[in-house]
Amino acid sequence: MQNLDQLKQDLIETGRWIDSRHWCPATSGNLSAWIDAEQFLITVSGKGKGELTPADLMIVDAGGNPVNTQLRPSAETLLHSLIYSRFPDARYVFHTHSVYGTIMSRAIWSGQLVFRNYELQKAFSGIDTHDVEMKVPVFGNSQDMVALAKEVEQHFDSADACHAFILAGHGVYTWGKTAREARRHVEAMEFLLECEYKSCLLLK
Repeated sequence: MQNLDQLKQDLIETGRWIDSRHWCPATSGNLSAWIDAEQFLITVSGKGKGELTPADLMIVDAGGNPVNTQLRPSAETLLHSLIYSRFPDARYVFHTHSVYGTIMSRAIWSGQLVFRNYELQKAFSGIDTHDVEMKVPVFGNSQDMVALAKEVEQHFDSADACHAFILAGHGVYTWGKTAREARRHVEAMEFLLECEYKSCLLLK
C-alpha cells in the first residue's frame, strides 16, 4: 500500500502544475493515484484542480465506487479504474482538458493521431527513438461510461499502448509509474498536440 498522505500531496501539487498551464479550465479534468489492488485516490467532482486540498481527494474501490464517504467522484472514474486494471505499472492517471487536445480530437472524433519524427516522442516510457510512429487512439465521446470503458479496453486488447488516449472534444488521458513520469507524459503529449495543430495551419 502506498503512503496516503504522500499520494494526496502528489495530486495536489500536480493539480496546481496543470492549472498553471491552463490544461484543466474551470472544474474540468480529474487526477488519481493508485493505493493498492483494491482502491485508488481520485479528485472529487466539481473542484478546480489548482485549488485542491486533502478534503477534495476521495478513495474509491477498484470498480470506481466510493469507499466510506458521501463525496461524489468524477463521472470518468471508471476510465481510471480501467487503466489501473489494464496496465499493472500505472500508479498515477491524469486527465486534462486542454485547448489543443480538444481541437485536434474534434477534427478526428474516432480513430487515431499519429506522431512521427518528433524528438519528444522519446519522453514517453518505452520509446527510445524519434524514428517510430507513435499512435494515440481517439475515441468518440459518450455519456455512457460503461460502454466507453468497454470500447477503450477492447482497443488496448488488440493494440500496443502508448501511455495515452484521447476522448474526442473532451480530453487527454495519460498515466505513469510515478507522479513525475505521468506529468512528463502529460507535458510531452501537450507539446505534440500543439505542434500538430500548428503544422496543420501551416499546410493550409
